[in-house]
Amino acid sequence: MTQQIPRRAAVGLVGVGAACAACARYGGPQYPDGAAGDKGATQQETGEVLGKATDVPVGGGKVFEEQKLVVTQPEAGQYRGFSAVCTHQGCLVNKVGEGTIDCPCHGSKFKVADGSVDTGPATTGLKPVTVSVNEYGELVTGGTPPGTVDPPTTTAPETTAPETTGTNPPAGGTKGLASTAEIPVGGGKILTDQEIVITQPAAGKFMAFSAVCTHQGCIVDQVSGGTINCPCHGSKFKLDGSVSKGPATAPLSARAVKVSGDQISLA
Repeated sequence: MTQQIPRRAAVGLVGVGAACAACARYGGPQYPDGAAGDKGATQQETGEVLGKATDVPVGGGKVFEEQKLVVTQPEAGQYRGFSAVCTHQGCLVNKVGEGTIDCPCHGSKFKVADGSVDTGPATTGLKPVTVSVNEYGELVTGGTPPGTVDPPTTTAPETTAPETTGTNPPAGGTKGLASTAEIPVGGGKILTDQEIVITQPAAGKFMAFSAVCTHQGCIVDQVSGGTINCPCHGSKFKLDGSVSKGPATAPLSARAVKVSGDQISLA
């Protein structure tokens, strides 16, 4: 004998089926009540390369779908990272434009500056994720606190040429980055392949820095007039790596070098 299903129960089953179909349409709230944002942020691998810092426009951002992250640049040189998981129902945000990070499912928008809610139905901001810019101008997870790409502000260790006047390479016959004769007093030389710049502010005093501009990750291309110059937006750095002219606000990252004979190499 066939069992009859009460009419009220049948209506309930239809309602459940419709709700499930709606979830499938939007990919489903994998982690209700905003739990997805927490999980997406805490499982991120530290030091993972996301892409070039220059790919993130000033006043905008970029969504990294594979890592479920979004990185914004509210102001020049200021990078902020967030989980790309919307805190409303766990969908992934898919666009950054007009000052907001946008979710396609129910229209929630979050501010580029700090990930806070701009437009509901979401009521909680995006989960912050620490990102930084490495010496190669790449965005990586971890590093300095969110919203900053400033490298250490300590000046480069000074390396004084030895008293000897020999021209032999370091012990073992290994050639250094450059010879002391290649670095003019009051000037410097850019080693493009190694992304390093070596300067000689005073006779016999050699200093080295990353050639990656701290503004937006371009490579400096010239040392002249007592400054290290970036071609992208006009930033200039003194021969000790400190900022001479903006828009960069942070000094070049220092690199330790040593002098053996007439050869300069990384320490």
